[in-house]
Amino acid sequence: MTKCNVDATTFHNNSTAGCGICFRDHLGQLLIGKSDFLHSSATILEAEVIALLESLKMATTNGMHAVLFETDSKTLVEIIKSHATPHNELGDLIVQCRSFLNSNPDFVVSFIRRQANMVAHSIARASLSHPSPHIFYHVTTTLYSLILNEMN
Repeated sequence: MTKCNVDATTFHNNSTAGCGICFRDHLGQLLIGKSDFLHSSATILEAEVIALLESLKMATTNGMHAVLFETDSKTLVEIIKSHATPHNELGDLIVQCRSFLNSNPDFVVSFIRRQANMVAHSIARASLSHPSPHIFYHVTTTLYSLILNEMN
């Protein structure tokens, strides 16, 4: 099974946001990662949903199967798994996420504690240094110790 950690963070009093995505194989080795800077005043929940949606698109585009998407946003997981949909822009994003999940029944979204999601969190924080999408296939030195820690 492939594991994808997803996180988002806000900067400058919530006027901008960033997201971090990290796909790893069953051994914990990095497959692909992405940081992205969101030029909008999204709430943290909206940024988390955007990050999840982007990770679902990446998994589909890269032909991945049996992916466990982990987020430290309990609210996001509860909304995705519920049958209620907000009638706003957040609801539109939720519908798109559910569509990907329904089309890929071996994709699962689950909640994890922030301490177990530090790689994705660090990637999201690093998006401030990369104001355009940054995709990487190799572990940077700054993430190496975090990945080793999460593998143990």
